[in-house]
Amino acid sequence: MAEPVFPEAVIGPLVYISIGVLLTLVLLLLGYIHNIRGRKDTSIDTNRLNMPKSRITVLNQVINGSIMQSELPDRTELSKATVSQALDDLYQADLIKRKKRGNTYLIEADKNTIERTLGEPE
Repeated sequence: MAEPVFPEAVIGPLVYISIGVLLTLVLLLLGYIHNIRGRKDTSIDTNRLNMPKSRITVLNQVINGSIMQSELPDRTELSKATVSQALDDLYQADLIKRKKRGNTYLIEADKNTIERTLGEPE
């Protein structure tokens, strides 16, 4: 079997593909870091609310920005049923807003109601 006349012709494409994959991974990582740093911490002391810990856990996840209901069980380490019940209770107390998105809901905190409930100035 004859060797290729130009061995770099075989190695060249592999190097370029490897560099492309590496650059893609670096860009994805930078985008993820940018997304995390871009989030503002708008924490409210929800521990003063008189409600079960599971409700406060869910509310703390929602309070910093909107989130899909389907993401909450993984983020809170609560069961889907517990998250669903917590969201129902928070919705009935007007502490959150729900918007239907496909088979799930987009959940947003109603910070004005939360602050009024806590007696904090807006």
